[in-house]
Amino acid sequence: MDLAEIRKKAKATQAPTPRREKKEINAKVPAPEPPAKNGKVGEQGKKEEKRVAAPAPAAVDPLEELFNVPLEIATATEESYHQALDKSTEEKGNLRQLLTFSLGDEEYALDIEAIREIIKPREVTDLPRVPDFILGLISLRGIIIPIYDLSQRMRLGKSVITPASRVIVCQCEDRVFGLLVDSISQVMRLPNQNIEPPPAVLSGIDRDLVEGVGRYQGKMMILLHLPCVADTELL
Repeated sequence: MDLAEIRKKAKATQAPTPRREKKEINAKVPAPEPPAKNGKVGEQGKKEEKRVAAPAPAAVDPLEELFNVPLEIATATEESYHQALDKSTEEKGNLRQLLTFSLGDEEYALDIEAIREIIKPREVTDLPRVPDFILGLISLRGIIIPIYDLSQRMRLGKSVITPASRVIVCQCEDRVFGLLVDSISQVMRLPNQNIEPPPAVLSGIDRDLVEGVGRYQGKMMILLHLPCVADTELL
């Protein structure tokens, strides 16, 4: 057998690789991404380049953050300042809430905590042998209460009832009574430091009926001592 026949026989005995298997093998190997034209990278390269190139967030300076806070606080007005001051003073128990009223040309005041209500004058039932300042009795929701003419109680003369007249129903300890006054002025809050002791010119019963003298917006008012006002034995 010559050399040419031996080569033919060797080629015939070799098993050719099936074309199908070759395709499956080639499918498992990912094809390299074709190079981009004009020196540009592909889509996958772009994504990775973005992930790498994204800069880290800059650290915030605490002082800069503090001073960059927007100013949303409005400038305080004089009115808001006084309201805040009054509220602060009231929280410390330094304010008294008073009801002011008039007798003739003078202003008087009572602590509002002792006042139950304010009513219009009504017909009274006379009482015999009582002081002149006690006008009589009325029935107020089933409760019998005496009515005092406060002007006479303060030795200022007898009151004249007008459409502006009112009866201040007060409670002092277990006593309930009404005080006839010429008119009601207002409710106010007065600091304790604005209330002075009764003047030295007052003496006897007049001094006992007065708790002090208050000053409010340039005006003076006489603060009454309600327990003495209610005491019918103090004449």
